[in-house]
Amino acid sequence: MRGLGALIVMAIVGLSAFFIVAEERRGDGRESAALPGAEPGIASRDVDAEPLTQREVFPKPAVQPTAETAAYQVTMTHSDSECRIATTGELGALLEDHGCDQVVRARLTAPYGGYQVTTGVFNLADETGAVQVSEQATTLVETGRGTFTTLGGSAGDPLAEPMAQVAWRSRGHFLLYCVVARPDGQLVTDNDPYAARITAELVENYLGEQVVGRRTLAP
Repeated sequence: MRGLGALIVMAIVGLSAFFIVAEERRGDGRESAALPGAEPGIASRDVDAEPLTQREVFPKPAVQPTAETAAYQVTMTHSDSECRIATTGELGALLEDHGCDQVVRARLTAPYGGYQVTTGVFNLADETGAVQVSEQATTLVETGRGTFTTLGGSAGDPLAEPMAQVAWRSRGHFLLYCVVARPDGQLVTDNDPYAARITAELVENYLGEQVVGRRTLAP
């Protein structure tokens, strides 16, 4: 029985690629786990020194996460060397403490219900720091002490966007994230029919595989 219990726990952990964070007034968050095992090609900026560019992350006016999914229309892109610009509260300082020197993000319209999404990539010094930020961001979001912001939306107040869902995960020395908001401004609930799909397609498939994953294949 003990052996069976351990296998069940391991299976659950293995399936927990990432969680969606539903923000209410002070946030109710769970962050995503990093991929198991280090990826040498993107373990740090020492081995992956080429900066991200808007052309690399969002090269076209639309994003198609997989061949089977509909396209997301890109309405705005932005790149900045100051990572805290894409955050509120204590999250910006946490990123900077772990060597974040760049964030590339975009605002998109999802092909599902007109949902508005901000998604992007933070460039940190190394994989260890990215994992630590991913873990510690949970506490900040849950307690309302910091979160990710929308591109082109209001900024500066951690409670300015209480109706959105945020999700994030680390891969290599990068932190990938998205913020999902309904077009009518209503709360994006835990059982929202579109939010989980949007998060999986953008954070996991597009940013994780097409953008960052491409760097693991570079010579």
